[in-house]
Amino acid sequence: TVEALPLDLFTRARESPDPETVSIQKVCAHTVSSAYGYAIYIRNARGWPRRERPAFETLCAAEPAGVRPLFLEPLRLTEESVEGLIDKNEVLEPLRFQVRWGPTYDPEMLIEHAIVHLLRHRRQIERWPR
Repeated sequence: TVEALPLDLFTRARESPDPETVSIQKVCAHTVSSAYGYAIYIRNARGWPRRERPAFETLCAAEPAGVRPLFLEPLRLTEESVEGLIDKNEVLEPLRFQVRWGPTYDPEMLIEHAIVHLLRHRRQIERWPR
């Protein structure tokens, strides 16, 4: 969806109360940042060493083709974060945690949320005013 966009549309800013939605470029950075955040939540729930997500500005691709490579590291981090987890209540229940936007998730639920998050923003980009 993003790679086919012209550069001017990708970077064009619009008014928005949320600085992460002023352009398609910023929406893409938001989704990459969120991917890091979801993996970090799971790592924290598992008691693993703290990882910091990169600064938002470093996740802003200069051009549409630069977005996909930015997902490589957070997706690998996610794979590592769920390694060895099995979908059994006795395993997942102790790993439940509250996220900053309110709900309580276990790792499986958060992975489902992460997938829907990407799809939601894909729809937003597809409907972006041209």
